[in-house]
Amino acid sequence: MRKISANYIFPIHAKPIKNGMITLNDEGKITELSTCSETDKDVEFYDGIICPGFVNAHCHLELSHLKNAIPEHTGITGFIREISKQRNIVDAQQQIQTAAFYDNLMYLHGIVAVGDISNDVLTFELKKQSKIFYHTFAEAFSCNENETDKILKKNQDIVDYGKKLGISISPTLHASYSMCNGLFSKIKHRAEQSGILSYHNQETQAENEYFQNNSGKFLEFYNEFQTPDRPVHTGKTSIHRLLDNISKNVKILLVHNTFTSENDYDFAVSASQNITWTLCPKSNLYIENCLPPIEMFRRKNARIAIGTDSLSSNTSLSIINELFTISENFDNIELNELLTWATLNGAKALGIEAKFGTFEHGKTPGIVLIDNVDTDKMMLTQDSRSQTL
Repeated sequence: MRKISANYIFPIHAKPIKNGMITLNDEGKITELSTCSETDKDVEFYDGIICPGFVNAHCHLELSHLKNAIPEHTGITGFIREISKQRNIVDAQQQIQTAAFYDNLMYLHGIVAVGDISNDVLTFELKKQSKIFYHTFAEAFSCNENETDKILKKNQDIVDYGKKLGISISPTLHASYSMCNGLFSKIKHRAEQSGILSYHNQETQAENEYFQNNSGKFLEFYNEFQTPDRPVHTGKTSIHRLLDNISKNVKILLVHNTFTSENDYDFAVSASQNITWTLCPKSNLYIENCLPPIEMFRRKNARIAIGTDSLSSNTSLSIINELFTISENFDNIELNELLTWATLNGAKALGIEAKFGTFEHGKTPGIVLIDNVDTDKMMLTQDSRSQTL
């Protein structure tokens, strides 16, 4: 049994507790949530705040070897060019070793669950052995109809291999701009059948410009690479491509949403009541030098979760760094709300809230200490760090 206390405990499902205490049994399950008293013995006390383990709702672990390889502020089309050039700059063994290093670092810094994008099986054995729970989204994309059958088979082989290993896995689509019609409709159908999908949404204004007006950087990109089966522009914003006629039952993680308008949001929630708006602010600043419309999402009572994206578009896989980036730019957001985005909302998005996300009795959500917090203003600081206890 462990008794863990701190200046404040953030249970997430309840208000923060000053000098709170968590009691766990030998299996790490929460058995009691209380206030620490002078009579309590064998208590581990920490200077800082404690919350449940973080859920990184969007990551590409397999791209960890690309840290510092791609310049900042390229825009998404420039970023795609660089990814295509540099994805395999090191051999497979080095890619696996680098991914393993950052998997462990995520765990040490408080991440207990990850919604991870994979385009191959390179990290699957690592995920099976990891202390972190992963749900893997096996992603497909191509703007060449002649490749559709080959890509569908590869995607199914990846899913089948993951299931054989016993990891949590499902197929998913990449983005509105990156898929020809045949592949899009077939992978979308598979994802709906699995009950969950992750989708890169409106990461750049160029998406909307292409789909609405057949103009902008994606039109230039398609012309430059003589893309054979580019998506058909519809006169609507890019979010419509996924959500028109979407299954009502599927869990949807819309990722980035940097250029999502209020009209887009209203359309989305009319199409599905099961959307989590997954934000990766440091990645958005890295690529487009822009942040999502967070105040609009809050005003609309959106369910927001937090991701890190990959080290090809970020300097760390740290949830606490993402939260500080948000609070630095939106200082009116209370810490409890930010922590809810980073814990419970991510768990709900991945369908794992029965185990993760809150300090409720019987759960094993992981314990995270955050130090160097301004407890008077209850705000993160530039020196705030997180660690698993």
